[in-house]
Amino acid sequence: MKRGFIIIGLMCVVCGIRAQSTIYTYNGKCKIEIPNKLELQHSELHSVKHINAQNQKKQVQVSTKSGHITFQQLGLNAQTKTAQNQYCRVILEYFPASKQSPVYQRGERIIVDHDLIVLIGEIAKDQCKQSKTPLLKFFNIEETTINGYPTIYYSYRRQGWEGRPPVIVNVFWIYNKYENVILTFSYRESERAKWINIRDYLLKSFKFTKNY
Repeated sequence: MKRGFIIIGLMCVVCGIRAQSTIYTYNGKCKIEIPNKLELQHSELHSVKHINAQNQKKQVQVSTKSGHITFQQLGLNAQTKTAQNQYCRVILEYFPASKQSPVYQRGERIIVDHDLIVLIGEIAKDQCKQSKTPLLKFFNIEETTINGYPTIYYSYRRQGWEGRPPVIVNVFWIYNKYENVILTFSYRESERAKWINIRDYLLKSFKFTKNY
């Protein structure tokens, strides 16, 4: 009986998220469904086009030359006190494959070898150095899939900005043969319960516009 209540509770959480979310299309290349506990960062609001589709979920097209779009906790654009006391970021970066880029398509495996582990470790250190938030612990790196797309996943713990509480960073390199996306989801460690279902939901919603 207890297990049944847990399952029903999880279903209610998922349905609640689905009912209050918006589909964002990024430069026509990929789509992601963002729950309304997050918002598009203010710097990108000038580049959006709202799509009015009757009896369908809200849809927004984002056109930008910055190479990425960023989502954050709802209310931060308006500098509300509640939003300022929380922390969550979703950064979506798109890259067309170059001659030097690895090419992976659906059904192919990514081999996580020693060289890749060393490379990812250096990238994580560099990311923390650039943001002046020291790396506290590197957790893991593994091969996985996101909606059938070959994916490299890694995570680490870093110090928050200006001495704020530690942050957990989850990074997903998602491949679609001639293109790839880096999706970075970070949240304050103490707020994990608030954001982890949001992370899982938007990952399940992610799709490239073109399939090879």
